[in-house]
Amino acid sequence: MDPTDRTVVLTGATDGIGRATAVRLAGRVGHLVLHGLEPRAEVEGFLSGLGGRVTYLPADFGHLDQIAALGAAIGETADRVDLLVNNAGRPGARRRTVTDDGIEATLQTNYLSTVVLSTVLRDRVGRILNIASATHLSERLDLADLGLAVGGYSGVTAYARSKLAIVTYTCWLATRLDGTAAEAVSMHPGVIHSRLLSGMFSIQGDPPEVGARNILHVAGLPGPLNGRYFDESEPARPNPAATDPTIQHDLLDRTAALLTPITIDPR
Repeated sequence: MDPTDRTVVLTGATDGIGRATAVRLAGRVGHLVLHGLEPRAEVEGFLSGLGGRVTYLPADFGHLDQIAALGAAIGETADRVDLLVNNAGRPGARRRTVTDDGIEATLQTNYLSTVVLSTVLRDRVGRILNIASATHLSERLDLADLGLAVGGYSGVTAYARSKLAIVTYTCWLATRLDGTAAEAVSMHPGVIHSRLLSGMFSIQGDPPEVGARNILHVAGLPGPLNGRYFDESEPARPNPAATDPTIQHDLLDRTAALLTPITIDPR
């Protein structure tokens, strides 16, 4: 397919890696659908500097109904989505934070948004690229305490667990997409300098453009890539928990329960 005919959806597109990715995509695809937390007026300067056809859809992922509404809005503006990049994310807060939906905020913003948008758009998407993190490799999924309400909270653990959930979900989704025209892939974009990184770790990282380059490299690879995990631009093995069918099944059951208020069942 001619790249200029492609429709690409990118969440978390107004800051960090997402913003750098949006800049690289603008004018190179037929329709670029961008999501951000901010109202359009606050990012108008950024949007007006992008070339090509761009649609901006704001949503606060701290509210499940806004995630669902974003999925519906994307469906209304695009008959098909050739590439969905679930990039939006937040660092783990220093103190455990719960959304108005009663869910730990990092899990909801990072993981549940990925599940909701992938589910709503599943029948019209070509490739789903879920942005994870190498931190998922050292984490485990305590499905009885997914939101760290009982066993002790730390922001780093909350973030890493949300990313492990993303990789596990992606591996599960790949089994559902196998044999279809769609595929699901997850990746670690690199250690990238951003407010997210500095909010959790006392380290510097590469410029956001490096993360954008890695994302677009994986996004542009010829398939099939269904179920693969990438460390930056190279295929790698994910946390073994992510490929365990029992863990996948139990995670999806728990996820469906969390999404009951918006009547979305990802299974």
